[in-house]
Amino acid sequence: MNNLSLSKSSLKFHHLGVACRDVEKELSIWAPLGYGPEGSTFVDSNQGVRGLFLQGPGPRLELLEDLSGRKTVAPWLEKGVKVYHTAFVVNDIWKEIEFFIQKQARVVTPPIPGSAFDGRLIAFLMLKNLALVELIEGS
Repeated sequence: MNNLSLSKSSLKFHHLGVACRDVEKELSIWAPLGYGPEGSTFVDSNQGVRGLFLQGPGPRLELLEDLSGRKTVAPWLEKGVKVYHTAFVVNDIWKEIEFFIQKQARVVTPPIPGSAFDGRLIAFLMLKNLALVELIEGS
């Protein structure tokens, strides 16, 4: 496998983040595809979003809308981007951040408690190819 080195701790896929203007309206669009709510909606004031996880026939989805007066997902929607981040659970968030920085990723949001994850730390990194990755500290 080339000369690419993989992170020592294993990344475990968690969800795809979907930007939307209204979580309930977005859910009604995904429902015919077999998606339904996983739990109830949550509010993350730190990130400025309201969200809902969906389970279905494909990967878990996280629908996210901006809280009033915030512009977390609006820039993505303005560019026509719906699926805007990929999230992974990691064993050691600090170790993974360092690993990705060495791979020329940029920290967009340093570790903060995530409301949707019972206060476990989350961080967002922008990879060289402009892919946004969310790291979620494992439990």
